[in-house]
Amino acid sequence: MRIIFFLFCIAAGIAGAYYAQPFVANNSDLVLIVITVFTVFAGFLIAIITIIGDPILISEGSWRTSEGGRARMRQRLNLHIALFTLYLITIALLFAGVIAEKAMGDYNTIRVWIERGYLFFGITSFLLTFGLPISLIEMQTNRYDAETTRRRKAAGLSEDG
Repeated sequence: MRIIFFLFCIAAGIAGAYYAQPFVANNSDLVLIVITVFTVFAGFLIAIITIIGDPILISEGSWRTSEGGRARMRQRLNLHIALFTLYLITIALLFAGVIAEKAMGDYNTIRVWIERGYLFFGITSFLLTFGLPISLIEMQTNRYDAETTRRRKAAGLSEDG
């Protein structure tokens, strides 16, 4: 299901970049809005990356349990860092587009491709951001389950009930 969602985001990014590009040319309001939104997204994502890497999320149990969860944590961090990188690429291309607009005039092939580039990365990464709440729910559920297990053990109860 995640692969289908990922492919949908890329396809929407390609279609949006191609068909919406004429509407973004010389639109400074759009550039300002997109830069603001992606800067906020980037800050929010850094907070999530920090929370995911917190050692308090290590499951209860032996060191082997902790070691087993390390690969999953690293995979999640890598995915979030990739999304963060897409945000930064979007912002960088927006800046390049603003400079290209001033330096190259109204219609220039390089400028058109820069605009398509930031539209592609912007639309794709925006859509991929919709997967973040699922990731946060999983993370918090795991944290809650680990704390429940710890409290049950401290009370002398079995894990099952």
